[in-house]
Parts: sequence; structure tokens; C-alpha cells
Amino acid sequence: MLPIILFILKLLGILVLILLGLVLGVLLLILFVPVRYRIEGSYYERLKGKVRVTWLLHIISVTAAYEDEFSILIRLFGFRLFKPVEESREDAEEMLVHAMEVTDEDAEEFSGDILKDVEHSGKKRLTEEGKLPENTASGSERTNSEEKRKEPQKIEPQKSSRLNEEPGQGSGGKAQAAADRLSSIFAKLKYSFEGICDKLKTIKEKKEEIQAWISNENNRKTIRLLLRQLKKLIRHLLPKKGKGEVVFGFDDPYTTGQVLTAVSAVYPFCHKQLDIYPVFDRQVFTAEGHFKGRIRAGTLLLIAGRMLLDKNFRGLLRKWLR
Repeated sequence: MLPIILFILKLLGILVLILLGLVLGVLLLILFVPVRYRIEGSYYERLKGKVRVTWLLHIISVTAAYEDEFSILIRLFGFRLFKPVEESREDAEEMLVHAMEVTDEDAEEFSGDILKDVEHSGKKRLTEEGKLPENTASGSERTNSEEKRKEPQKIEPQKSSRLNEEPGQGSGGKAQAAADRLSSIFAKLKYSFEGICDKLKTIKEKKEEIQAWISNENNRKTIRLLLRQLKKLIRHLLPKKGKGEVVFGFDDPYTTGQVLTAVSAVYPFCHKQLDIYPVFDRQVFTAEGHFKGRIRAGTLLLIAGRMLLDKNFRGLLRKWLR
């Protein structure tokens, strides 16, 4: 008896270890196998684009394309999961046509049954013709009484209240109304001035709070840590391979220069894959490129975990969430 129990426990232990191994393997696949993406697109007075995302040797793939209309394709182990709307409509129409096809024999039998039912119902109606109630007179009397009730009633015009006013009250009422208006305008101006003063006080207090927060050494360390982690995140998300070209310009050279200044803040992160050419003498915009990259869940978790390990950042996060 004891060897049998030990053998069963051994099998259960092996099964538990196998399940734990499978769960651990799936977690490792999710964390360390990257999600790869490929982006292709162009714009020459007409937008065209295609994005493809794959994972684990193309076991899962999602392709989205846009050219005059948007389309998406999802495959699992090479099999399409969802059909486009047009194909599903065509399949539904074929099924309806196939279901509505009736053979000649079935149609003849159906028409014969209908004729028999019509003859049987006609005989029944002929036997029951004299049994209909005659209540037309009462119906006419009801309609006459309803018409009488719906006659329009005369409405006497109301006399205006202005006729009842005394002749000596007109000038005094106008003076009182003008005084009331002036007092209301003065009250509004006073209220708006007090509101502006309160806003200036709150802005000054917030400015002092921000300066005190920035001057704190722990907060400075947290800001530097956050900037480093954001830089790592951007580098990880940006494509590793590819080449693109953007040509833009406006009628006003000043606007072109302003846009170029804004783009220069992001350009150091993508200068190897993207070429930007400003045009200052005409309005133009063209773009073309193809890029490849990958996103690994483990790297994202490491960046988030590094920030959460900082005690000061956790305290600030709690305050922001409140």
C-alpha cells in the first residue's frame, strides 16, 4: 500500500513540475522574445502605409494597410482569424441564395396546399355572412359629439399692465433703473479685480512651491533618474533599421524656420534613419520611408522597476495619483 501511495505522489510531483516549467517557459517567452514591427509608407499628395507586427517566429502576425481604404489582417499559425467585411457579406449572400432555392416539386406541392386552404376558408366565410353586427349608427353619433367638443373657444385678449401704471411714476422708475445698473457694473468690476488679485497670489504661491520642490536634492536626483530612463525607453522603442526622407516647406520662411526649430529637439534621436530637408521658397510636403524595430517586454519592465525602486519617486507618484 505504501509503495502505491509514494508512486502516486511521485506522479503528482512530476505533473506539478511540468506545469511550473510550462508557466515559466511562457513567462520567459513573453519577457525576452521581442515583438517585431515593420513600417512602410509614403505621401505624395496621397497617403499610403503598411504596418506589420509579428511575435515568436510569425506565430502571431497583424498587418494593417491603408491605400484608399483601411484593411487589417490577423493570422495565428498562418491561419486568418477574422475575414474582411466584404468577404463575409458575400458568404452570407451565397448562403441565403442556397437556402432560398426551392425545387419545382416542392413549389407545386406548396401551391396546391395554398389553394386547398383558400377554398376551405371561402366556404367558411360564405356560411358566416349574416352574423356581422350592425353598429354604424352609434359610431356616427360618437363622431358628432366629438366634433362638438372640438369647437374652438374664444379667448379674450388680456389687458396690458402698462395701462394701469400711474402717470407720475415713469421718470422715477427710469432713474432707479439707471442707478441699479451702475451699482451692478461697479460690483462686477470689484469682483473681477478681486479675482485677478487672487489668481496672482495663487500663481506666486505655486511658483514658490515649484522653486522649493526643485531646490530639494532628493527631487533633483529623481528628475535625473527619470530623464535617464526616458532616454532609454525612447531608444528602445525607436526603429533600429530603415531609412526615411521628409521634405517640407511653407509659403512663409519664418513658419518653416519655427517648424525646423521644433523638429530639431527630436532629430538627434533619429538622425541616422531620417533625413529632413526644409524648403523656404514654396509650400511642399512629401515623405517616404521604411523602418524596422522591436519591443521587448522585459526591457520595459526593467525601466519601470528601476523607477519604482526609488523611494522618492514612489512618494511623488502617490501624491499625483491622489
